[in-house]
Amino acid sequence: MAGKAPVRSLTVKMPRPILAALAALSMTACSGPQVRSVGNGGGVPAYELRGASLAAIEAEAARLCSRGYELLRSSQNFARPEPDDNAGTHFLQQAGDWLSGMPGNQAQATVLCRA
Repeated sequence: MAGKAPVRSLTVKMPRPILAALAALSMTACSGPQVRSVGNGGGVPAYELRGASLAAIEAEAARLCSRGYELLRSSQNFARPEPDDNAGTHFLQQAGDWLSGMPGNQAQATVLCRA
């Protein structure tokens, strides 16, 4: 009997930096509202918040501003529901939203913490 050819494994080993980047990306996708501090000349803190809903943003503002806050500006929009029977169109719409950074459901607010 002739020797058998070695069997190659078809598993793919991903380098550790790629695994770490994928883990970080998956964690940021599930994170809460985005918070950006707005400079106001050294006065009380002000923040610009972005998230999936106004309720989530208001909860984050209450967490950031322990003495309360004033809502300076807020907006919220919702995407139109996609038809369930057209998976291709639904996928392309979601991919376009993800690439553009503008998800279908989005809320924004600017808050000023009370002194």
